[in-house]
Amino acid sequence: MDVKKTKKLSGQTATTTVAATEKFVKVDAADKVTLISLSDMKAAVMGGIDSRQVMEGVYIMYHREASGSALMASPTEWPGRQNSGEIADGVAVVTAGRVLVVAPTESASGGLQWCSAPLTVGTEKDREGALADLNGKANTVAALSASTSAAVTDTSAYAAGFCNQYSRVNANGVGLTAGRWWLPSAGEMLLIAANFYKINYCLSLIAGAAQLSGCYWTSTKGNKNSAWRMYVADFNLFNGNVVSEKQGVRPVSAFLQ
Repeated sequence: MDVKKTKKLSGQTATTTVAATEKFVKVDAADKVTLISLSDMKAAVMGGIDSRQVMEGVYIMYHREASGSALMASPTEWPGRQNSGEIADGVAVVTAGRVLVVAPTESASGGLQWCSAPLTVGTEKDREGALADLNGKANTVAALSASTSAAVTDTSAYAAGFCNQYSRVNANGVGLTAGRWWLPSAGEMLLIAANFYKINYCLSLIAGAAQLSGCYWTSTKGNKNSAWRMYVADFNLFNGNVVSEKQGVRPVSAFLQ
């Protein structure tokens, strides 16, 4: 007779992270053992909390597969919609009279340069002016327009170009396509930082998404040699060298049909 071997939990390796594809063991009242996904576990935990208050102002945007309509779902609604085949465009932050959509993914580990050589783009701003700058889309257009063979900005190897080429679509190819994303301004990055934990919770519910972490470029220039960048977890805004430094790049967009 075969002998089934068991393992003691105390002898297993402890981890501090859970991948979206991993599942937890769940035992019901009849002692039946089943599995539950990370997103469904989070939704179940949040089910006992009034998420409308906790998560107010932050939603998950998607283009409905059946109709192509742009819609927003609450974090508690999203797992069911994702399980039915919907694909998220990003996390929508409704604040300051606008809807800013944060992309689910970002530049690869190690980050990107802002441009390949020192470059004057638009109006250069001091710290106070940078935090008041909510014109990321216009800044990005200006950065792309200023690109030259000597100072490149418009390819995916650089911050503005990466954002401009970013795309998120549903199974029918409908969504926030390339050209509809931009490099957030310092003021827009401030709005992201102010909703950091809410955004990251929503990102944890989106299949394949990466949570915000570390330092990110903004589209707000400090001077010819620098652009403003921010550590979103603690609102730390400071200038970085556009050529010699690499930072994370997270595209943003709007609630667009």
